[in-house]
Amino acid sequence: MAEINDYQPEDIDCFFFQYKTCHEKEQCRFLHRESCKLSEDVCPEWHRQKKCTNSSCSQKHLNRETLKKYFLCDKELPNNYCKQQNCCMYHEKVSYLNGNYRSANEVPMLAEKRSDERDNVMNKNFIQTQITLKSASQFFKIAVKFIRTAVQDNKLSGDKGKQYIKEILHTILFLCHINQPSFEPQDILAETMEYWSSKLPDVFEQYKTHLPTRPPYTILLEIMVHCERSENTVRILDSLSTLNKKMTLEQNTEESRRCGNGLCFVSTVISCCFFQDHETKTDNYFGASVSCFGKHQKEIMIDILCCQTWNADISLAVCMALECHGQAIRFRPKVHSFAYPIKDNSNTQRGVRTINGKHQQYSPIPPCGRCLVLFPDIKDDLQQKNNNPQFWQYGNCAEVESLSRLLNAHRDISERLPAPPGNQFTWKSLILKRKQRLVHNLKLFKFNLGRDLKFYRPSEPQNTA
Repeated sequence: MAEINDYQPEDIDCFFFQYKTCHEKEQCRFLHRESCKLSEDVCPEWHRQKKCTNSSCSQKHLNRETLKKYFLCDKELPNNYCKQQNCCMYHEKVSYLNGNYRSANEVPMLAEKRSDERDNVMNKNFIQTQITLKSASQFFKIAVKFIRTAVQDNKLSGDKGKQYIKEILHTILFLCHINQPSFEPQDILAETMEYWSSKLPDVFEQYKTHLPTRPPYTILLEIMVHCERSENTVRILDSLSTLNKKMTLEQNTEESRRCGNGLCFVSTVISCCFFQDHETKTDNYFGASVSCFGKHQKEIMIDILCCQTWNADISLAVCMALECHGQAIRFRPKVHSFAYPIKDNSNTQRGVRTINGKHQQYSPIPPCGRCLVLFPDIKDDLQQKNNNPQFWQYGNCAEVESLSRLLNAHRDISERLPAPPGNQFTWKSLILKRKQRLVHNLKLFKFNLGRDLKFYRPSEPQNTA
């Protein structure tokens, strides 16, 4: 016999109806309520009294206790997990089956408890939390000032400048939303919140539902190249260094060993590449390293870039490398690529250097180990080895973006290598894996995923991929 204080099935929301499909319909002993389907919060009255008398209550009558008691998959033992691919029961553990991720199910909780958990995380990581917030705020402030100046100088149209501001703000709000702890727009924009929410309402409507297509620094780099022209490599690097200096927070060595910007939004490596033979030379094409913080966040951004943004051949190369296969594309001879470390004008690595008979104000660095796996046939004009090779995540380096831009403009300078035998290395299957990891990571941060992945377009109300 049930205890008098137990939750009773007739007072509990049906897990299947709330999150999936209940096939028992009229025969189901649990509640089927439409009014709370979009809620992530537990009804406080139901939590306290084990019952709620409001038939149209907008909060869930469901919590971890009732989920475990009535809906937990019996295959999910303490040291095991369910191996059934399409199991519809409640799961508390993440599973990886046949190359596919299955996330743990979401658990509704009391709104006050969620707030307490967020405050606890922020208190435990107070220094980095403040650095992250200040970095986001500073990046947006300086980017807006730079774009407005470009519009005033007639280097950008007003409409184009507004689109860039919208895209940068959306990406920053998205990255702060999937941060741990999550930040609200008010945390970042402070006293300017009302101004920006009235000016750019679609940004605030879509940062929790639509994905960005590139990191914020990549957008800034595109504007810089447009304003300074692609042949002016040194001017571009100088201008970026100046912006980096303005975005850099004052560093307190007693609180943090690294500036928050280095961990958040500012790229400190810029790549420049071009194709040149005895007859022609292409324009210079620039790229920045992927600038966001956190392992899962960086995976999310790289998977977005693979699925949505980069040139298809470059995405293929990154996807194949992520599967530990190695080289996927081959470049024609005479593709040159240089990577330049930049921080600010006071500490940029300078010193005149001669490469191909030309003086270089900025000292390029050799490619990292990941780039050598992805693009081993890129012409290395440095004639030197990287004595301290760093192995970033595949897709992180600035070379990936610059080469993607080069191939978008000149498709004939690369070719795909034959795929290894087996269905797991087809272009379709590789992109599917990236989308699966993307969805899995987004669920970790409770991002509002619909039936399809949606991407934010600053010039359009909505766009679904």
